[in-house]
Amino acid sequence: MSIHQMIQICFSHGLDGRNTDTCVKSMAVNVLKPNMPVVAIEMKSRSDLLQMMKTADNTHIYIGAGVFHFNAFYAATDNFPAPRIYYMKTADLMAVGTIGAYMQQHGVTLPPMNDERFSPLIEDKRYAKRYEQWHTRWEANSKAFKGLLDGRVRNTAVEQGIWLSSDGSCMMCGDKTDLMSTTTVIGAKGIMIGLQLCGQHEAEAMDHSTLLNYISEKMGVPAPFLVGAKVVRHGQQTIDMTCDAVRDELKCVIEKIDGQTITAMRKSGFRLIIRQDALNDYAYNIQDPTGKPIARIDSADHHKVEYGPDHVHRNLSKSKKNQVEPSFTYGFAVADLKAIRQLVETAEEKWTLAQVSGKVT
Repeated sequence: MSIHQMIQICFSHGLDGRNTDTCVKSMAVNVLKPNMPVVAIEMKSRSDLLQMMKTADNTHIYIGAGVFHFNAFYAATDNFPAPRIYYMKTADLMAVGTIGAYMQQHGVTLPPMNDERFSPLIEDKRYAKRYEQWHTRWEANSKAFKGLLDGRVRNTAVEQGIWLSSDGSCMMCGDKTDLMSTTTVIGAKGIMIGLQLCGQHEAEAMDHSTLLNYISEKMGVPAPFLVGAKVVRHGQQTIDMTCDAVRDELKCVIEKIDGQTITAMRKSGFRLIIRQDALNDYAYNIQDPTGKPIARIDSADHHKVEYGPDHVHRNLSKSKKNQVEPSFTYGFAVADLKAIRQLVETAEEKWTLAQVSGKVT
């Protein structure tokens, strides 16, 4: 979802410019740069710009190189070091008159702004220090999320992440917290969204269908990414989706289905046994052509593993079966195909090399 799409969703839910800017900041925090003292967002229509003008900290018309910029300015804050400017621009004097008259008719004044006044307005000379202070806090608060995101990108359908920064505080109540909550939307692209809640509000969020629906209800802002979205609940639909993915993506033949467990065969003779009882109770087992278990991903909480309890056993031999690492998987095989494919293909390669080596010796 783009910032422009977010703005349109906010407007469709009746949010004013101030609340829309709050939503924009939650996304734009991911694009801040040390050499970009302003986040500039061009608006699609004068009515949209008017919405932002009404609650802006400053409104003005800025002229540069013969181009007129109608700006709705929102000042920098402690948790967002760059001001936001929502604007429309034109070099057409007729359009300038039309837009200016439209804004004035709706009670918006647009005094002229020059470079001398613009620089202190955006506080660009202090931006580098503001950014550095903010970025240090942001890095510390988002470290766990970035580690999880990197693992999810390597092993699942997730392709990108958005960290909704609340500067080390609970997004609901503002209390300091080091807890992290995440939710993932799998569509054309997988997007993982992370934010911080205190223990009380994290527990409260568990009673809602999704984390974003909880945030939407509590804060009165639209839940992004959720138009047409469905919550994954294990059942027949999950079985059907997994069978299709295992056949099409992993090139398997389905041998049998027993409840929430699917057994499938690869052309190599390797078997995948995929059990999906729940998102927190699942296992993906790999067997070699002799039926010997050789690798597994599962959710059993009996290993101390970072980002656990979900973990991967890359080797189930007696001497190595307790050597585990984070799997970063979800417990929904359709989302975890990348990790499953990597595990079975690596096992097949080792098997082939061992067979060739055995023949040579």
